[in-house]
Amino acid sequence: MFKNKLIIKMLVYSFCLLFITKLVTDVPSRTADYYLGLMDKVVDEIGEEYVVQIVTDNVAAIKAAGYKLMQIRENLYWTGCAAHCIDLMLEDIGKKKSVAKVLDCAKIITRFIYNSNWVVDFMKRFTGDMELLRPVITRFATNFITLESIVKHKTALQDMFHSQEWKHSKWSKKDDAKEAKKIIQSKDFWTKAADVLKVQEPLLKVLRLVDGDEKPTMGFIYEAMDRAKLAIKQNCRYY
Repeated sequence: MFKNKLIIKMLVYSFCLLFITKLVTDVPSRTADYYLGLMDKVVDEIGEEYVVQIVTDNVAAIKAAGYKLMQIRENLYWTGCAAHCIDLMLEDIGKKKSVAKVLDCAKIITRFIYNSNWVVDFMKRFTGDMELLRPVITRFATNFITLESIVKHKTALQDMFHSQEWKHSKWSKKDDAKEAKKIIQSKDFWTKAADVLKVQEPLLKVLRLVDGDEKPTMGFIYEAMDRAKLAIKQNCRYY
């Protein structure tokens, strides 16, 4: 974003070919009509008879533009990005005080460990050379996937902080190390982390499904979301 400039990427997919058009435009006001004009222009350039569906993120103005475009162009469909929808769900879940507190504790653990190469290498001796932080699909999925990884390596992390080598290291004397150790020793943290996972894991499964490249997921998304809602209802006491 450069003052009144906005970089917009239009991806046009046809069979196995992908064409990318980058537009840098003046942005007087990012309203529904503004986005409608951009989308309508691209449809004209490609040819309406060749356009079946338009997929965008779920910003309110862009959603409104998508609905207006379907009224103007009756032979094409607008659809919100499923991965972005789930990412926004995870964002809302992460704003709940009880969930945010657990995610903040997870950040304290990873922030301390990944602030030192020595501590990272030492941790890997207990996790079998596995990382706590992993590349993720979307922005808000990051915190939840990190929490999932911490819970997976619960025993390894506890063994690490209880080892004699750790106790005699200079890193164990630091305040942030003591804070991380206190969290890892807390039964309350692990109980609440397990509760958060009961909500996030069904959604992350759907997110991985819709973001995969192995097969088209349109025929599976509705059933996948129904299964996710059922799993959350059955397993989460806070539902």
